[in-house]
Amino acid sequence: MDRYIRGLLKRELTFGGYRITGSELIFLVFAGVLAVLVRVGLRSFVADDWSIYWSNWLMELEEKGFSALAEDFYDYAPPVMYLLYGITLLPVNAMTALKGFCCLLEFTGALVIAGIVAECTGSRRRARLAGIFFLFLPTVILNAAAWSQCDIIYTFLILCSVYFLLKDRTWTGMWFYGAAFAVKLQTLFIFPLLVILWVRRKVDLKHFVTIPLMYLAGIVPAWLAGRPFMELIGIYAFQGKKDRWSLSIKFPNIYQIIGNNYFLDEYVSAGMYLILGILMLVLFWMAYQNVRVTKEYVILGVVFFGMLTTYFLPHMHERYLYLTDAFLLIYVMIRVRRFPMFIAASFLTVVGYGEYLTGREPSVAYGVLAFIQLAQLVIIGLDLYHFPACEEERRELDRREEGRIPG
Repeated sequence: MDRYIRGLLKRELTFGGYRITGSELIFLVFAGVLAVLVRVGLRSFVADDWSIYWSNWLMELEEKGFSALAEDFYDYAPPVMYLLYGITLLPVNAMTALKGFCCLLEFTGALVIAGIVAECTGSRRRARLAGIFFLFLPTVILNAAAWSQCDIIYTFLILCSVYFLLKDRTWTGMWFYGAAFAVKLQTLFIFPLLVILWVRRKVDLKHFVTIPLMYLAGIVPAWLAGRPFMELIGIYAFQGKKDRWSLSIKFPNIYQIIGNNYFLDEYVSAGMYLILGILMLVLFWMAYQNVRVTKEYVILGVVFFGMLTTYFLPHMHERYLYLTDAFLLIYVMIRVRRFPMFIAASFLTVVGYGEYLTGREPSVAYGVLAFIQLAQLVIIGLDLYHFPACEEERRELDRREEGRIPG
């Protein structure tokens, strides 16, 4: 009997082109069930965002139907409101429906993350671990299951975009990026990487047409419902005006160091010029580096620009590292020695989530957390800086292994 069970556990099963042993399948099923149970346990938690925003928006949509989109009661991009309208048509609890949809995307996103890791490393084991780690990230669990937030939507679209770009399916990747931009402005955090890919001729100028086209496609239904076209074009600008009361909303960036509630207008203007100047210098340097654009380089670029932009941009929220954390997980699965960074990053984002969800101030000051985040940014920046040399070392090893040079 024991021999039979050991045989089943070691037997390799094939699903399409994917191979997995019996023990690995059992582990994945167990992890998946546990991830579902954790989310089900949080399904009744009501966050302030739900009470103040989401429930009121749903009430408007329930009372007035699709025509409610003609009004300006919402400040999210219209595609999110279409999702809410669809929820009002379902015979289920609205909060459960929204959380359930986002949690389903989390599982789908975990599969995409596993696919990216497999594409970058060729390791099925690392790919499976990456997907499981993502499902159990505290920020991922809390974002949708507890907070009723939907950052997984644009993150999932960006994950798909990068996956297809890595597969050299440029049009598909850029359509996904355009769809992500139509959902969330924070997609622009990693836009500088696309500029580098264009410089390296991995992306053509014609591919960038997907961004305005997908944005226009996203606002057309709301425009047909009656909301003025120019209001819809400027909805992201309207979002930016809401957070004028603070330079950083529970986010560990430079404003937690220099002063979060002082010289608001002055620091906002200075911060915008500062990040634009930094980005121009970084992009100029990266454009002239003798570096091969590998899959690891693309993932590293996403992480770097995600950290850099959020560290210097004003009005950042605690949730705005969601996308970066997902790609940091992928990066540390490629470069395992950086795994402690992933743990530190998870801690930093959980602190902001915890204060919002519990109403209690963290025991560690945000100024201290901001220095830790700066250290994270410096480490990732140094990885990017040394990447050409690391690539040359890898090529040298490859040449030695292939016998192209003596020694």
